[in-house]
Amino acid sequence: MLRKNQFAELNIRHRGNSERTLATVRRAVRMGYESVAINVDIGKFGKESDIIWSDEEDEVVSKKRKRKKQKKLHDRRSGDGNERTSESEIVPDPFLVDESKLDLSAFAVNGKRFRQFSRLTVSIDADSIHHLQHNKKVKLYDIIAVRVPDEQILMTLQRKGDFVDLVSLDATAMEKGRLSWLFKQKIVQSCIAAGLTFELCYGNALISSEHRRKFFTNARRLLEITRMGRAGVVLSSGAEDMLQLRGPFDVANLCSLFGLTPKCGRRFVSSNALSVLLRSQTRRHTVKGAIHVVNLAVASQVASTSNLPNKNITEQLATIEEFATEMSAAQMEVKCPAEERENERVEKDEKRPKRKKRKVEEEVDREHGAGREPPTNLENLMELFT
Repeated sequence: MLRKNQFAELNIRHRGNSERTLATVRRAVRMGYESVAINVDIGKFGKESDIIWSDEEDEVVSKKRKRKKQKKLHDRRSGDGNERTSESEIVPDPFLVDESKLDLSAFAVNGKRFRQFSRLTVSIDADSIHHLQHNKKVKLYDIIAVRVPDEQILMTLQRKGDFVDLVSLDATAMEKGRLSWLFKQKIVQSCIAAGLTFELCYGNALISSEHRRKFFTNARRLLEITRMGRAGVVLSSGAEDMLQLRGPFDVANLCSLFGLTPKCGRRFVSSNALSVLLRSQTRRHTVKGAIHVVNLAVASQVASTSNLPNKNITEQLATIEEFATEMSAAQMEVKCPAEERENERVEKDEKRPKRKKRKVEEEVDREHGAGREPPTNLENLMELFT
């Protein structure tokens, strides 16, 4: 279950190079993240994505592919100059790494499970909210994150934003003065009450000292209006390569620069991030969070095998002498209760006739006056015979 997961990284950016994304996810696993989200950022919603889905690193090849892409766009233009862009061109397919290429042995030994989720990040305005909500390709993603330009869009999401999980903040957007809603405490609090979560990406703070200064200034402001981020705030990397990623405890220590203790900072990559994942799974797999429909055949198969230990892990642990001794003792304890129940039943059967005999003797004594005090005078003695 998701509740067993401890740390989550919700923003590993995928720019079309699967090998680079795989290397970043491998580093996240080594750092201790149990859940990761592969983020596809398409920029402003309504335009064709500029992501080149290629594993090649040659810049010349990338430029050629971009020129071909621009030529195709020019050929698709209609006579009035409008582009005819389909949904598949606006929103690409979700991307997930191949888990067979990851070293997940540490999770298996500790009885944990690695999970990865798909994420889509877009910049929206008043005209694109409706199209984003009803786009079929958008519904294929686990997590939906948006960037909003003003408080009016944020108020709309607060009322009708059940299809959105995250509101992402970027340091470059903050410096342009576009986020005036950052000083609207009531609006932000109402969005958090509606289930939305605000995301801070520390990856941009690694670029330069100017970016770091603006990042920490705006991060402190967000924490002030969200009651020090007790709920509704997460920290993620936004990393495009493995060097931009930091471990969960490093992120917790980073919160000391916000005026928080590292212990309080852990919730930004643990409990608050888990709330985002639970909201996304509830939105995708339930009806209004009340009804969950599952395949009975699959559910019964999972239930029958979920309680069985992994055979390979059990065999590996059995080679340890102390563990083998504990296993044999546990097997003996499983057999003993059956014998004890049988002995208890025999003892109850032996005691049952004695109890009946004792009751009969007490009734006979009661009828013959056993246990009564002897009469003290003649009148009391006469009363016994009258």
